[in-house]
Amino acid sequence: MWAGNKYQRDWLVRWLTGKEENLYPNGYRWDISRSQIEHPVLSKSVANKVANYFEKYFLDSRVKKSFVDISTFTEMEASLGEQIYREYSCLGCHQIKEDGKNIGGPISVNLYDAGNRYNLDWWSRFAENPQDFTPHSGEYLADISARKARHIIGYLMTLGVEDFKYYEPWNTKPFKQANAQRGAIVYKEYCVQCHGPKGKGDGPGATGLDPKPAVHAELPLSDYPDDYLYNLIYYGGKSAGKSSNMPDWGMTISTKDIADLIAYLKTTFKGE
Repeated sequence: MWAGNKYQRDWLVRWLTGKEENLYPNGYRWDISRSQIEHPVLSKSVANKVANYFEKYFLDSRVKKSFVDISTFTEMEASLGEQIYREYSCLGCHQIKEDGKNIGGPISVNLYDAGNRYNLDWWSRFAENPQDFTPHSGEYLADISARKARHIIGYLMTLGVEDFKYYEPWNTKPFKQANAQRGAIVYKEYCVQCHGPKGKGDGPGATGLDPKPAVHAELPLSDYPDDYLYNLIYYGGKSAGKSSNMPDWGMTISTKDIADLIAYLKTTFKGE
């Protein structure tokens, strides 16, 4: 078993002492019976001893340090992770909360408190191949990239965590040291093909696009919030409700270059 890797200690102690609800709305073996089996309630002292035992003996050597750096996880990534959760049918079996109500199929374990329950390292290894841990179950192996895996794993680690602190790249050192002159070089390399050398939306790629690229020269980008511009560039037009023809540049342009690019946009295009 792998409970020593899987559960956060505080949650495990609460569950063993009867302070957490059952994880499976229809019972663990719903195919046999849909009545929940009440778990024995332990004293806090005994529960801590059980947790100690799990941490010592119920460890799975397959679980390594997560590839997800949760300290750099953004609110936009959480939003994308929720989209992936729905797109890949996770909601069909695992309930989450929406507007305070449970939604989703009550087949398997609920996940609306996942961020307080599971360890990040275990989540990452489980997502790599769920069948390694739950063979012959309905848990399937989804065809997703490492980046999408980061988004959904990070999203799950936010569920139920009221004070989750999202990373804000626009408040980091590269933005404090951003340079508009360097940003002009980035703009020339990645943006002019659609937006044009002067930001007039007349780059060579614009002729075949519908909708047309944004005309930066007519927009007061100097007044646009840094977080909006960052998300638009990093995650692409579709992330901000704009055209999907605008690529998500986050895997191509470094954070430093994005910071410089935003500095260039804000000092150059003032809607005048």
